Amino acid sequence: MNRNLREFFEPRGLVTEGFPRFDLILLGMGPDGHTESLFPNSPALLETTRWVVANWVEKFKTERVTMTFPALNSAVEVIFFVAGAEKAAVLAQVLDGTPG
Repeated sequence: MNRNLREFFEPRGLVTEGFPRFDLILLGMGPDGHTESLFPNSPALLETTRWVVANWVEKFKTERVTMTFPALNSAVEVIFFVAGAEKAAVLAQVLDGTPG
């Protein structure tokens, strides 16, 4: 998948050289605070060179394909849509920068 993305998008990130510069990325948030299948304590959180990885998610006993933080951070704009009362407490922690 990395190769397909690199063929289509010119790597010219604003934050990190060599990453794509997407104009807009829309994200949601799970009840545990995860986004983009980047779950707490998952290996993909440590990835710094690839755009996309297959990330093992222990909670679901499966791999999920996800963009990495450096690729997401290179976007011009990132917008989060978060809805549901069950996410209110973890969203407050995220916005305050306090670990859950």
